[in-house]
Amino acid sequence: RSDCRSEGRLGKCSAQTMATSSVNDIHTARFGNQPLEIAPLEFVRPLSDLCLRAASMHFEKRPTFAGVPEKYKDRLCTLIPTHIPLKDSAPLIDNEIYWKRCATDLFEYTLPAEHGHSWKQLFFEKTVETACEHYDPNKDTEHKHMEDLLADARDYVYKLKIRQFASHADIGFLFDTLPNLYSLSITFGSRNVGMKYERSIFGMKLADAECLSQQLPRTETLTTLVLNENILDDEKVRRLVVGLRDNMTITDLDLSHNKISDRGSRALCKCLGKDSVITRLSLCDNHIHSEGGKFLGRALQSNVSLADLNMRLNRLGEKGGCYIFEGLKSNNGLVSLNISGNGLGDGSGQGEAVRVFAAMLRVNATLKTVDMSSNSLGAEGGVVLRDSLEENSSLLQLDTRNNKIAPEVVMSIKELLLRNEETLKNKKTQPAKPAPKRQTEMEKM
Repeated sequence: RSDCRSEGRLGKCSAQTMATSSVNDIHTARFGNQPLEIAPLEFVRPLSDLCLRAASMHFEKRPTFAGVPEKYKDRLCTLIPTHIPLKDSAPLIDNEIYWKRCATDLFEYTLPAEHGHSWKQLFFEKTVETACEHYDPNKDTEHKHMEDLLADARDYVYKLKIRQFASHADIGFLFDTLPNLYSLSITFGSRNVGMKYERSIFGMKLADAECLSQQLPRTETLTTLVLNENILDDEKVRRLVVGLRDNMTITDLDLSHNKISDRGSRALCKCLGKDSVITRLSLCDNHIHSEGGKFLGRALQSNVSLADLNMRLNRLGEKGGCYIFEGLKSNNGLVSLNISGNGLGDGSGQGEAVRVFAAMLRVNATLKTVDMSSNSLGAEGGVVLRDSLEENSSLLQLDTRNNKIAPEVVMSIKELLLRNEETLKNKKTQPAKPAPKRQTEMEKM
């Protein structure tokens, strides 16, 4: 009897095991390797998901959002393929999710803050930059590709930073097709050439300067022009100045890291007259000597627009520094001056430049920031600076590093600058005085 009971129990167990196994098989076949305790309906795709997937698969053939409810458009943009032709996607898709996917698929370094905080703008600007850097106008296919790309991108490109422009093509095609371009940074020539180095493939040519000069009077949107590392010499600068003089939009001009000397500096001063609109000029790391400083000093006497001048790493010397500081005595516009690394002193502190600078500080009330580092002003030069600051209440920052100035004098200079900063804060916090009340005719009587 006990044996029969055991056989009955075994039969029931085996039947239950077979039933469970069959349920598992059916579940796996229908829902995949999902846990049994989760309700099967959670594995059934909603009809909306199925529709969105179908729409994304056929979006290239039928590019439209017609009929898609607003709440599903973000989801659809995460599914749309990123290889859709730009002529279809550019005017149709404004969703940032889609353009972020496109940008991260193509570019390693993506920072939308540098592109108007817009992924769409980032994608088109970096795409145009890459195309320009590899552009060969002699190939018909590339020329057509560039035309089509610029036609698709014209409404979304605002700034370009072209790190190499090896083709030396006429730059006019950018100005003709990009109506919103307000910032252009371009370096002519090639990079990373390896063993194919040739001196002639680097820098801007005279023809490049001529072409760019012709476009400058035509542009109505360009406000920033950066021509770093273009081996610009005096003759090329003179060609550029022809166009710059007739341009009334560029306010930020950066010609750093070139070979501009005194003649080029003299030519640039023609753009700094009374009608100039340039507010920032960078001539950092050029070959400007005292003669070029003389022309800049004269221009500063009458210029009212320039607020930031960077002359770092030039060769002004004592005389060149004196010319610029003399010009600033009657200047009421410059706020920031960087004149570091220009050999303004000889380390003895007896130089004339630091004394002219001190005299200028006593009469100039607009200069806020000055960098005079690495000029070998000497211990006595530091004392002259400190004494001049006692009569100045407007300067807020003065960099005097690497000038062999005594530590206690440096500390005194910092205290005087803090005093000026506190004075400025107090002026801002003080309530404005009410305007005097005018007496009426009846009150006068």
